[in-house]
Amino acid sequence: MRICLRQNNPECPYCAIWRLPSKPYCTSFGFAGRFLMIRTTAFEARKRQERLDAKTLDNLFRRRIEEGAKCPPFVSAAILQIVKEVFPLHAEDLGKHLDLGQVKLLVVAAHEPAGKIMEECQKVTVLLTLDAKDDSTIRAWDGVTGLRRSRILRLACEAQDQGGLLSYEDLAYRLLNCGVRTIVRDIAALRRRGLEVPTRGQQQDIGPGQTHRVQAVRLFLQGHEANEIARKLYHSISSIENYVTTFARVLFLANKGYGTDEIAFVINRSPALVGAYRQLHQDFGRQPAAQTRLREILGKIPEKHGPAAPKKGGRS
Repeated sequence: MRICLRQNNPECPYCAIWRLPSKPYCTSFGFAGRFLMIRTTAFEARKRQERLDAKTLDNLFRRRIEEGAKCPPFVSAAILQIVKEVFPLHAEDLGKHLDLGQVKLLVVAAHEPAGKIMEECQKVTVLLTLDAKDDSTIRAWDGVTGLRRSRILRLACEAQDQGGLLSYEDLAYRLLNCGVRTIVRDIAALRRRGLEVPTRGQQQDIGPGQTHRVQAVRLFLQGHEANEIARKLYHSISSIENYVTTFARVLFLANKGYGTDEIAFVINRSPALVGAYRQLHQDFGRQPAAQTRLREILGKIPEKHGPAAPKKGGRS
């Protein structure tokens, strides 16, 4: 029998969970009918830190060593320390593959289901743009809150494009240095504008919702100007112009006879996005009011700069 004589003893794994209503101690057995379960702040903070620690390269290395060599944790920790001593990573090496304003982060792979134990989830490394060149413009327009919401949307979509998903805790504690409740409020505000943020906890419920890229092009086809769309969607003008240009490339290749998967490969975008752009073209192709904008969009891609049309029977 284990007995802890102090309440809220940090060394006792049960003090953070179980409270005896009348007696100042806890035991490790006989909970039924005698104990009240309370999730304290200390317990939540410890579990949150465990989830964050599970998404580090050190933890990934140690877990693979333990699974591959069937060794205990203290052995994997010793191996990790030796590797760091023999193959040191210099500070100047960290920025070789990063642009200014980017960070490299280890996140949960997008195909992992919600609710799975963090340490058992497959992780992927993603490059995220924490500080973009147009962020100062967005802050001047919409203030600190608008800038943070713009970054939330950008970071989550960049992670998804690279095969990973950010959690609320990733956004709050690892990237934006704010509280989880702030992230919840910001994402709710983005959803009220019709923008879905692909995070790990919500991705299973989002489905094929309208992405910010598709919504930006839709607004452009409806006659809105780039600066107006940028302010509405918490984006920079250059981002909106980039979405419209990508849409133009999709239309150009579709008119040449390329299929969705072929277009996705050529322009290095996801088939889902290409399919959404093609559907958007079908929706607006028959509207007279959108013809001017469609001609303007197609004019962004000169035909002489486009790839050759595929031959009959498929491309080589």
